[in-house]
Amino acid sequence: MELIDRYVYAVGRYLPRKNRADIQAELRSLLSDTLEARVPGEAGEEDEVALLKEFGPPAKVAASYRPESQYLIGPELFPTFRTVVGIALLVMVVVYAVLLGLLLFTDPDPLKALDVLSGFIGSALSVLGTIVVIFYGLQYFDVRLAKPSQDWDPRELPDVDVKNEINRGGTIFDIVVEFVLLIALLVFPTRIGVVVTPGTPVLTDPVITSHIPLIVAALIAGLVVNIILLWRGRWQTGTRLAKIASNLFSLVVLAVLISGHAAWLSETTGSGFFGLLSSLPEMLASIPEQTLTIAMYFIQWGLIIAMIVTVIETIEIGYRTFRQIMGWDSALSQVASQQAGHNP
Repeated sequence: MELIDRYVYAVGRYLPRKNRADIQAELRSLLSDTLEARVPGEAGEEDEVALLKEFGPPAKVAASYRPESQYLIGPELFPTFRTVVGIALLVMVVVYAVLLGLLLFTDPDPLKALDVLSGFIGSALSVLGTIVVIFYGLQYFDVRLAKPSQDWDPRELPDVDVKNEINRGGTIFDIVVEFVLLIALLVFPTRIGVVVTPGTPVLTDPVITSHIPLIVAALIAGLVVNIILLWRGRWQTGTRLAKIASNLFSLVVLAVLISGHAAWLSETTGSGFFGLLSSLPEMLASIPEQTLTIAMYFIQWGLIIAMIVTVIETIEIGYRTFRQIMGWDSALSQVASQQAGHNP
């Protein structure tokens, strides 16, 4: 019953992890029992096809197990939409809680604390609207797992392919980081920096604040790709190419930021890190300048580490994409299947 197994696997991709196994077991049992009741003896492929066509496409069957309202976004996109909204709201709560704590530490004014709370409501609505627009765009441009068809054919179900499933936890972590950075850049552009002592102004990073539009564009590109990956649940040639393109754009932005920090530090210290060490006695008279310079060094090294990680990830994805385009993975799978067939 290969088609039934593929069908149950496809339905499971639309179900939450919490009760996915139970629903798949129930569905597999229902399909098997129905097929046995209809067909005496051993059922053929055409019998399975007829049965599965009656049940309908996997997304429709999965939606029947989750009868909540899914009409705004649609049954295919709604589970991922709900996950992303939950991540975004959680990130906003944490970010605003940290901001409120810093504000009370630097300037304990109750009225400013109320401004932060009112800003949270407005920002939450803006972020929610942005997410809705992204998912509406996915629907509007017909970015689907599979094209809808009047003559749905169970033979077109994807094979059970565990090795190409995404790392769901890693993808969610990437989305969280992207939301944190987006909120920080869009909502608090003048608060990105360091505070020397309570009550003093925030010393902002001049390089980052001058490149906010470029950074935001890179973050949104990465966020859209990761949302699509979270929705699809597995790597495909198109998603790998999109991830490579997003990473290349991010590498360009990182290179611009690193060179900008290097130019600023060279102008400030004269000769890089060792110039900073030699100029520390002079800078002690100006503690804010010293603190900002040290912070700029840490930010620069953080950007360099991010670039190295992104390069490694891009090379790995590029290699896997090349293997998939060349058909090496499919050839190896066929060889393994033939060997398994010969070895009882």
